[in-house]
Amino acid sequence: MKIKDLITKLQQFDPEKSIACYCEDEGLRSEGGPIQIFELLDISETEAESNRRDDGIGKPSLKFGKSEHSSPFVLIEITSDV
Repeated sequence: MKIKDLITKLQQFDPEKSIACYCEDEGLRSEGGPIQIFELLDISETEAESNRRDDGIGKPSLKFGKSEHSSPFVLIEITSDV
């Protein structure tokens, strides 16, 4: 999702409401357990290289730091300690 898309979506809601994030990915759920909820902590920008791991699944990852292959990323920091 691009920043402009996120802004457009957020403008539909009361700006005084709290934000919670969730994920239904199998790796973040305990069997039969509830959906994992995350609290948004911060938003920042950093340089990083984006790639997909060579783990047979191809999970996306970021390698932080400036290099000839890096580009700016806006990161949303979350915590499960809500």
